Amino acid sequence: MTSVHDVPKRQTDVGDRYRMTRIAFDVISAFGCLQASGLPGPVIVNVLGEHGYSTSSVHNQLVRMVQRGIISSERFGRVSVYRLSEHVLSDFGDIAGDHVFPDYVGRLHTIVYSVPEAERGLRDRLQYIARSLGYRQLRPGILIGFADRSSQLMARLPEMPGPSWSEAGELSPDSIAAARRMTTRAFELDAALDQLPPLEQRMSALSSGGSAPGTGCPELSLGAFFDLYFDVARAVMTHPLLPEILVDGNQPALRFRALMQKCNLEYYLRYDQQIRECAAASSSFDLIEWLPEH
Repeated sequence: MTSVHDVPKRQTDVGDRYRMTRIAFDVISAFGCLQASGLPGPVIVNVLGEHGYSTSSVHNQLVRMVQRGIISSERFGRVSVYRLSEHVLSDFGDIAGDHVFPDYVGRLHTIVYSVPEAERGLRDRLQYIARSLGYRQLRPGILIGFADRSSQLMARLPEMPGPSWSEAGELSPDSIAAARRMTTRAFELDAALDQLPPLEQRMSALSSGGSAPGTGCPELSLGAFFDLYFDVARAVMTHPLLPEILVDGNQPALRFRALMQKCNLEYYLRYDQQIRECAAASSSFDLIEWLPEH
């Protein structure tokens, strides 16, 4: 084992603080829909108003997301411009459907940890950050992944002495078969396969059975569409691409990403113009910071 990391006692946190809520996802989606890295508060309020959110609920959510480090804010006169954090921006490629498979060279990278129940909030924080970095739980206290992201994990956790600890290391399965079993358990491949049929059925209904994107369910509201978008995006974030040698057949992650690409097309055909007009109606439209692709 290498790289011992001690973390301090702290006030118990609420576990839900480290889970992606629907309104947080809708805020992040506003950046994706407008292909922007920075959005003024009034633009975000306008866009989420199309989803049915009140101005106060959006403002409250923006404050919480700044506190969690998901977004940052900078004042320009009376207007705050919000930017996605670097780790959220880095996830855009995965959500967009880029296919980069990790390698397996006979070992798994591990995080072994012990956190008392009294520090449940700290444990939630460690697990949340580790999951965002590609680790999954093999068993309580042991996380595995296919890349060493321990330095990024530790950079986002406090480095102070205390009863809680974590260590980074490597685990070498005896065989490819053993590595496949560990991967199936930790990355919940059976559960992923169960998730796919209902999501694929819902997506098929939007494209009239796949033959005509944008024509099915013509009365579908923006909010109802984002119910599906949220479920698909959450599946993409939950099920990363895995080494091809460790997964038989077509990876569930590939099918989730295919669904995401279909979601992107459905959004573009149905709602893109509506959201762009909504953003353009804001007096702070000129403060939008566009991504280079725009």
